[in-house]
Amino acid sequence: MNKPLIAKINDKFETALLIIQAGALVIITVATAIAIVAEGYDMFHSRTIGLANLLLLFLFIEILSMVRQYALGQHELKLKTPLVITVVAVARYLIINMEHLTSKWILLTSISILILTISLLISRQIKGLHDDEMEDLKMSSAKKLLAKVTSKNNNDAG
Repeated sequence: MNKPLIAKINDKFETALLIIQAGALVIITVATAIAIVAEGYDMFHSRTIGLANLLLLFLFIEILSMVRQYALGQHELKLKTPLVITVVAVARYLIINMEHLTSKWILLTSISILILTISLLISRQIKGLHDDEMEDLKMSSAKKLLAKVTSKNNNDAG
């Protein structure tokens, strides 16, 4: 049977949004790759590598990780990745501009890093276990279950 008009429009709209999202992800990826090359070029020609440069490269890696997570995952972002990016970005800002900032501004920026870090910790506590720990827990549970089944089969056979 034919789909109702509303369902057809909804499908077209969803397809259009997916195309726009994919295009935006490609743009973000290309722009980040260009920024990585530009930063590498600047470091090579200045012959200095500072903490600010390394933090910027780390930010680029995290952005690519976030794009990969979104594109290859369930089209959802985990809260952890943007929070980590923000903490590193604010820390980088603080490191680069330290001599130009007033002590009050440094204190406020440091407090913002603390608040972001606490929110990251809270988000991990609310979720329960960290993803890696959860995966380890699943694996150990699967191993225990397999051991039980194996021992039961051995007992039944013997």
